[in-house]
Amino acid sequence: MSNKKVTLVGFGTLLLQESLGDSIGKGNQKKFTPIIVKGYRRLFNLLPDHYEADNRLRQDNTEIGAANIEPATQDIQFNGLSFLADADDLENLDKRERYYKRSIVPHYDFETGEELGECHVYESPLDARWLVRDNSELLPLWRDIVYARVGAYRISEAFGKMYDATTYMADGKTLMVDFYKDYLKELEDLETVRKQYQK
Repeated sequence: MSNKKVTLVGFGTLLLQESLGDSIGKGNQKKFTPIIVKGYRRLFNLLPDHYEADNRLRQDNTEIGAANIEPATQDIQFNGLSFLADADDLENLDKRERYYKRSIVPHYDFETGEELGECHVYESPLDARWLVRDNSELLPLWRDIVYARVGAYRISEAFGKMYDATTYMADGKTLMVDFYKDYLKELEDLETVRKQYQK
C-alpha cells in the first residue's frame, strides 16, 4: 500500500477531533488547518441505513440525517478542517464515509484566502437513493450537529459562525441554525452526547 499522504477535508462530524479519533485512532495527533471550499453547499440531506433516529424534536424517526456537500455556484462555500491522511487513514475513513465518493477540489486558507492546492472531500453522488430533500422527511441526527458545531466553535468564534452561516437543512435552503434556534444551548452539550453514543 502506498505511503503517499493526501490532504483530506472534514466538514461535518470530522470537525470534532474526538470523532475523527473514533475512526483513525490518532485524530489528536493530526495537524489541522481551517480552510474554505468554494462552489459547494453543506446540507443535512443524507439518510444513512445504519443510523438510528434520535426523536428529540419529533417522534416519527426522521431525525436521522447526516451532513453532505453538493456542487453549487461559486459564491456558495463551506468551511472545514484539512489534515494529511495516509493510506491506513483513508482506508478507515472510506469505510466510515461509505455513502460518499471522494472528490478532488481546490481549497483555500480560512484566514488569508490563499489557495492551498487540491484536497479530497467526501460528497454523495447526486443520484444516490439515500438523498432526501424535504425537511418534513429528514432532520439532522442530533449527535452530528453537536459534533460539528462544537468542533467548529473550538477552532474560533469566526469559524463557528461561518459553520452556522453555511450549513443547511435537507431542502438546501433553510439554515440549520435558524431551524434549531431555540435549542442552541442544548446543542453545546458534547459530554452527554458522547456518553450516549459510546454505550
